[in-house]
Amino acid sequence: MNLRNFGRGFGGRGRGRKGGPKAAGPAGTCVCVNPGCGHEVPHRRSTPCYQMSCPKCGSPMIRKDGN
Repeated sequence: MNLRNFGRGFGGRGRGRKGGPKAAGPAGTCVCVNPGCGHEVPHRRSTPCYQMSCPKCGSPMIRKDGN
């Protein structure tokens, strides 16, 4: 194991692509987890989507995958 790169996003450790809160970037969309709702709102830079509630139904929100 290469300890020089440990925790820097190499080999699935640390913050790599889709590996941490900063991985998705500042732009994007948050979507409601309730399948009957599916409401989308723009992502706010200082607030992770999982800490937001849907303005329509009150369910939690998650980050929409941009790929």
